[in-house]
Amino acid sequence: MTQWSPAIELDRTQSEPLYLQIVGAVVADIRKGRLRPGDALPGTRSLAESLGVNRNTTLAAYQELEAEGWITCEPDRGSFVAEQRPIGALEAEESIAASDSGSWTSPTSMSEPFFQPQATDREGFRLIPDLPDVRLAPVSAIHRANGRVLNLQQQRILQPGWDPRGLLDLRISLCRLLRELRGLALEPGNVVLTRGLMSTLNLVSRTLFNPGDLVAVETPAAFRVLEAFRAAGARLVPIPVDAEGLVVDALEALIAREPIRLMYTTTAPQHPTHAILSAPRRARLLALAEGHRFRILEGDLTLGFQREQAPALPLASEDRSGAVVYFSALEQILAPGLQVGFLAGFAPLIKSMAKERQLIDWPGNQVQEATIEELFRDGEMHRHLARIRKVNEERRANLVDRLLFHLHPHVRIENPKEGLSLWVEVAEGISVDAWTERCAAKGVIFYPGRLYDFHRQPLQRLCLGFAAHDLEEQNEACERMAEALRPLLRTTGGEAMPVRPTP
Repeated sequence: MTQWSPAIELDRTQSEPLYLQIVGAVVADIRKGRLRPGDALPGTRSLAESLGVNRNTTLAAYQELEAEGWITCEPDRGSFVAEQRPIGALEAEESIAASDSGSWTSPTSMSEPFFQPQATDREGFRLIPDLPDVRLAPVSAIHRANGRVLNLQQQRILQPGWDPRGLLDLRISLCRLLRELRGLALEPGNVVLTRGLMSTLNLVSRTLFNPGDLVAVETPAAFRVLEAFRAAGARLVPIPVDAEGLVVDALEALIAREPIRLMYTTTAPQHPTHAILSAPRRARLLALAEGHRFRILEGDLTLGFQREQAPALPLASEDRSGAVVYFSALEQILAPGLQVGFLAGFAPLIKSMAKERQLIDWPGNQVQEATIEELFRDGEMHRHLARIRKVNEERRANLVDRLLFHLHPHVRIENPKEGLSLWVEVAEGISVDAWTERCAAKGVIFYPGRLYDFHRQPLQRLCLGFAAHDLEEQNEACERMAEALRPLLRTTGGEAMPVRPTP
């Protein structure tokens, strides 16, 4: 076997990530015959050195090539061109990976419903809220679990005669997990599975309100939720959040003027502010829902990452009237690509949701659901959660420390010691939008505060995720943020502010 000598020219001015440029170059050489079946590829380290990029970039390229079927990666031996081309591979000069993938990462403005910052290559840093580190995903355990499912359960799993609420075994395991972590007394009939956040919101839009109905939403709030409801035709009305969580007085005043169909909120903790809904407000909110016959849609966007000692429990744990519909997902625990979400609530309502799910998700994804159930069955889910909770606690504390080190005195940070993000206050006089854009140009991506405002008005806030990067990467990201801030301080005269981190 001969080893391929790379002749790749990377263009750092393009919006297409560097790893996809490498993917395109390798695929092009396979199509031209310069790379033949069985040819050895250089190691990721040596390829990174020859191209002048970070090794993470070449690792990502090889992972993409292997996923698409162009190469095989063998432990202790190396990476080789696959003996057969991928099934259905186009015989055009360029592959889909080389020509089309970049179009999905085109930047959009912050006024767009689904903000997409300027694309960056894998050498950059994505401080995106609730984004886990896929390098920590239990890939080997997932592979083994998937193999067991396909080998031992193929007759049951590959047949289309599924329960529209989702795989029963997985719903049983989820009920146990939610009882242990969130104090929810659920039975499998109280749960319907979905394919992640947007699938969940689609199901909610079909069952909990009609186009034109009045839906109250907290603000600041998870912007994807609000945009999904707007797209479904809801008339949204903002309800503010303060240090004690949702301002129930404002909700009560709204209801006195016009009845609502649904109240969307996050309570334990609120996202993105981390406020915990106080006990008196919890009681009043539940009483309002029961008395005025509206539903409460409660999101738990950081399942598994609450405080270990005396965590605040969701509103659903106190609901006795069936007013609360609770939703969350497992993707922040495992990986974004493994999208299994769920809704939990009153059994007759869940049955209605399951009927709607048949219209939008037939025949479901039993193989993935069964694979994740295998992870629960052999204890890997709990072991993995314990591992990454420890890692994320360290990363949370480190990011707070590095932000203060590099950005004092222009930010104020409170360490919530739970969740997967920080809600960082920025000094007056600093343009958060301009800083966001300058950071993106340096390869550091995060969400500015205005994305969480109901009207998309500027907020002197950043929402920073800390789970996706290790301690060294976090430090470099903060250094780049400081570099991006300096020119703004010279031109705008941003004020300093006292920094009072919560211990």
